[in-house]
Amino acid sequence: MRLRRCAVLSERDDLELTEAEDPIESVDATARRVLGRYQDRIVDGLRASIEYLPTEISAPARYHLGLEPGARPGKALRPTLTMLIAEGLDGDPEWAQHLGVAVQLIHDFSLVHDDIVDEDRSRRGQPALWVRAGMPTALNTGDALLTAAFLAISRSGVPPGMSRLAADTLGSATLEMVEGQQADIAATGRPPSDLAAYLRMVELKTGALMGAATAMGAVAAGASIEVVTACERFGRTLGIAFQLRDDTLGVFGDADETGKPVGNDLLRRKQGLPFLLALNQRGDVGRTARSWLASDGISLATLDAAVDLLREAGIATRCEGLTTTWTERALGAAAKLPLSAPIGDEVERLCRWLGERWS
Repeated sequence: MRLRRCAVLSERDDLELTEAEDPIESVDATARRVLGRYQDRIVDGLRASIEYLPTEISAPARYHLGLEPGARPGKALRPTLTMLIAEGLDGDPEWAQHLGVAVQLIHDFSLVHDDIVDEDRSRRGQPALWVRAGMPTALNTGDALLTAAFLAISRSGVPPGMSRLAADTLGSATLEMVEGQQADIAATGRPPSDLAAYLRMVELKTGALMGAATAMGAVAAGASIEVVTACERFGRTLGIAFQLRDDTLGVFGDADETGKPVGNDLLRRKQGLPFLLALNQRGDVGRTARSWLASDGISLATLDAAVDLLREAGIATRCEGLTTTWTERALGAAAKLPLSAPIGDEVERLCRWLGERWS
């Protein structure tokens, strides 16, 4: 059983849609069109980045990046945001491509390491790199992707001042991401934290890099520091909404659609949003959830019953509500950006899709 699908549409959306159209499909179609628009250029940039890597690392890097035939590539959301924001600010598409690819390389570096830490055995519907190539090779590949990200900036031909700002923006976000990941590790299996601490961790772990992605679009457009900061704030807020939805799908989603194992956070006693809300719930649900913090508190045999308990307690609905709240905050931040009208509309629809997505 899956979460109830819902769509949040603006009044303008209602006017644009005919009675025969499905609102969810309309938002979905727009989002997929936007994600597809830059896909070839992003893939070309990632292929070029392989040239920076040692020969022995090339094959595992291509595998993880989804560059091998038949691979299931990721959404490339972050570089898409970079290129979309740059287009909306009349930026140079080639500069935006280079900066967007650098962001994607940082994201992929983090995924390699996250899969090891979380013991996730699949990524994008295929074996995780550490499962396929072994942990030492996976760690080495992740380190190489991290380094390649900054080479993608320094060797891009982007003007020096823009290059320095881009490297500083991406480097600062990467350190925030590492800080957030460490906070996430420290909270695993520990007594319940509160929602404010969780949201701060999410802002660091996911929001910082998403904010860097949108800021890089403004950098590629040569925008003022005020606009760069506004774009970063928008992306950071969107990143929080994105992670709330990701945590929700990690418990209540469909593994065939997400490409990742469902329920792993509960098995690992990781305090993602659904588990956190349950831990802080009063009564039997809270007591049961807190019993799962014990090393033998939950297992594969009891996982389905645990998910059903959370759903019946209204945890899935509360997760949806919080995701909607942060999606609306991101939309409010996006509305303040000086984007061209067509791009502004696409940004809005992409935000809504991210808050409702199933993959």
